[in-house]
Amino acid sequence: MSEEKKDKIKNGQVLAFPIPIKNKEVAEKLRETLAYVQEKANEYLEFAHKNKLYSVFDGNNSKYSYKVLEPIFVKLYKKSKMPSRINRGVLEIVGRTMRQVRDRMRVFNLLMKETNDPKKWTNKLLIKNEIFEKADYVKNIREQVINYKRKHRDVPEDFYALQKPPKVKKKILTYAPDDGQAIKLTKDKDKIKLSFKVIDRCGKQIKWRWLETNIKLPSFLEEKQITSPDLRFDCVHGDYLPILDFKITVEKPKKQKSENFITIDWGVRKLLTLCVFNNKGEQLSQPYFANFCGIQSKLQRIYKDIDHWKSKRDKLLHKDSLFKKCNREIAKRWNKISLINKEISHTAANIIVFFAKHYNCSKIYYENLKSLKSRGYSRNKNHQINTTVRQKIIALTDYKASLCGYSLQKPIHPAGTSSICPKCSHKGQHFSSSDNHKKQHKSLPWFYCPNCTFSADRDYVACLNIARKAIFKKNLKKCTKTVVYKKTRLPDSLFRQDAFATTHCKGHIYCLLGWIHSVSLSSKVVQKSFNSFKGTIFGILRV
Repeated sequence: MSEEKKDKIKNGQVLAFPIPIKNKEVAEKLRETLAYVQEKANEYLEFAHKNKLYSVFDGNNSKYSYKVLEPIFVKLYKKSKMPSRINRGVLEIVGRTMRQVRDRMRVFNLLMKETNDPKKWTNKLLIKNEIFEKADYVKNIREQVINYKRKHRDVPEDFYALQKPPKVKKKILTYAPDDGQAIKLTKDKDKIKLSFKVIDRCGKQIKWRWLETNIKLPSFLEEKQITSPDLRFDCVHGDYLPILDFKITVEKPKKQKSENFITIDWGVRKLLTLCVFNNKGEQLSQPYFANFCGIQSKLQRIYKDIDHWKSKRDKLLHKDSLFKKCNREIAKRWNKISLINKEISHTAANIIVFFAKHYNCSKIYYENLKSLKSRGYSRNKNHQINTTVRQKIIALTDYKASLCGYSLQKPIHPAGTSSICPKCSHKGQHFSSSDNHKKQHKSLPWFYCPNCTFSADRDYVACLNIARKAIFKKNLKKCTKTVVYKKTRLPDSLFRQDAFATTHCKGHIYCLLGWIHSVSLSSKVVQKSFNSFKGTIFGILRV
């Protein structure tokens, strides 16, 4: 590899550009091929789990997993009747899964050395001994071991007693280890000629042949060097199609240097609340609330449909033909929910990055609610808390922000953010609204401070307190400093969509993809309290 290429990879960022293949005959053949590949990948994983092979990657820094696994799976490869390069792609997928399970096994062994009581397992327990692992793994394994102990009345003997054999659940194949023997790519102006090696079944015999097709190349990829892509299946506008993920190395954006930053609060009644501040302790924008009531009510209807089909299915025998129909209907609705959640998470991430770009913010702060549990709410609210895709929003925000040169900071501990007054640091009270102080409960949406009479929406209060924690680095109860609102003109560009997006306008509501009233941003804090301020509601989707 030349020095120029090495510099590009070192200083660049790899992005995947998905391009669907719409030819029905080609799609059907690729689907059959990937189904066979998925079956063989799961056989490999079952063999690895049975023979306890996860430790083969210990001390091995090889970039490609297939180089480590090829000599181990020789017998299974001969039985699989797969071409060598497709087998390498399968081993690469298997290797990625095995590495993840290996990491989980390492965390489990470290925790077992400390104590046999899973209730004491926390990330801090490992940090005390200067062991730094992913906090998500610790929490996940802790819950898994507690459930195992509840069922078997004892902790598992080893990791293999706890962990079931992993499985590849999605149809996917990587062509990264290929050298032209599994896929062939030739560029022709604005098109790519593709040749895939696909399975061809003749009764019990399995043969492989080449299948050719053409796809249109997007204009921004015409000058780029095309490398071996990944092949997967996904839903595109209601059709289940094969998608090629072309990986392109682009230059890393320069990190933005600015005193401005955004704070984000996750809400129960609102998807998120965001506000802009600077390091001097000045609030530069009014709070913005992302509401998703319309979509949330739609999700609740789908969940009710799932419960209906489940109750219907439970009354049937497994051999009954209607039993399979119920399963299909349930699967359809779960797929619909996953697509809606994906859209919501992309929308929220776009909103955050949009405001960061507009207000020239260099940092994004948010509160850590990974371990949020639903308690003390109604059934629908509890379900909403447990099914909101916060972690997906954080991951997408981190990814999209890094592409624009913004940095997502470490999560801030949420203790006291919505219950302590941002002006005087005294404990506040929560009511149903600004003019109704009869009923008081910690879950109600309106904050009121009896000490200084400060009153505001609880999510806006949380944004202020997150900013105070970010600037002053102190406990909220001990912090005597506050943030000051600095009046700024409401920018017109906040009410316009991106130039590349197709928008639909109805009065003061803008949205994409026909999702009118689905996800909206409101510049009003609370209409009852700020009647003089005429806010505008607009929606932003998939810019």
